[in-house]
Amino acid sequence: MELFDGAAVPGAEVKPLMPLRVGVIGYGYTGKIHAQAYVAEPLAQLAAIAESRPENLVDLPPGVQACSTYEELFESGVEAVSICLPTHLHCEVAVNALARGIHVLVEKPIAVSLEEARCMLRAARTARRVLYVGMTHRFYPELREAKKLVDDGAIGNIVACNDCALEHVGFLNTPPWYVEKKFAGGGPALTSGIHLVDRLRWFTANEVSMVAGCASNKYFGADVEDAGQMFLRFRSGISAQVTVAFMREPHPLLCDLQVIGTRGSVIVHTWRGYEIWNETGHQQKVFYTDEPHRAKVRTGIAGEISEFCAAIMEGRVPWPSAEDSTQSLRVIMAYYQAAATAHAVELGDVDGV
Repeated sequence: MELFDGAAVPGAEVKPLMPLRVGVIGYGYTGKIHAQAYVAEPLAQLAAIAESRPENLVDLPPGVQACSTYEELFESGVEAVSICLPTHLHCEVAVNALARGIHVLVEKPIAVSLEEARCMLRAARTARRVLYVGMTHRFYPELREAKKLVDDGAIGNIVACNDCALEHVGFLNTPPWYVEKKFAGGGPALTSGIHLVDRLRWFTANEVSMVAGCASNKYFGADVEDAGQMFLRFRSGISAQVTVAFMREPHPLLCDLQVIGTRGSVIVHTWRGYEIWNETGHQQKVFYTDEPHRAKVRTGIAGEISEFCAAIMEGRVPWPSAEDSTQSLRVIMAYYQAAATAHAVELGDVDGV
């Protein structure tokens, strides 16, 4: 993303290494983890939290200002914010923050539509501020180590991939807006599948050229899908199948990525570890044992927050860029079109979003 007309602000000095005054907007499950991560981040000073429900503002870290609206938080003098709100609010709040010169980290997905995402990208360019989308899977150690193995040729050239995300809809007290399209933008293909598409693009270092798929809402009968499959073809010829579902009954959280190569394969069991098969045999590595899921998620959020703060301090575009993350949204929206029409959607060689 040409946020700063290049990788860094032309002619600008790097911001002095002093803690950024940051705020968190939305103090639910994810917002609380953001707050904890900021408290532990050397480059940040958590200054304020905005939450419209007073009952949620009972366990703020010491010295943090409580705000009832995001406008009040903006007036507190923060330099950067994390937006941890329902997806349909991302665009409105982010554009307002950027217009005030405030850097923005927004939880995935960036927005409920490509139009809103593009609006946010334009606002960031105009304001010359960082807009970053929290793609936590890029920072989980099991995924990063497996990615390095693939890059180092441990399984040869990638041929095909499978990825899945199955989660009980009551897991982590899933909020009701998750199954309402006007608030969430979509079902598990968007709220969870955006991670899968992002990490497939990351592992393959390739862009999607064609999307096909189907969706259903057999479980809940809501206006978003509660289960679906998508088939992706990449420009290089690699293919991938993605399966997502909100499970109605109690069900283990499964999020497994399989990468098949010419000389072996690797499976990443997200929030557990990975396995690899190649000419040397079978190896596996376990990263987590009895840690609660919240602690595992915090690892990813702490990683994205560190990258966000460092990018601001260094005057550079963060990794991955907001434009990169919007490419994943573009794939998901093409999937919804394919599922609705029963026809594959060609994305071609267009890189812009």
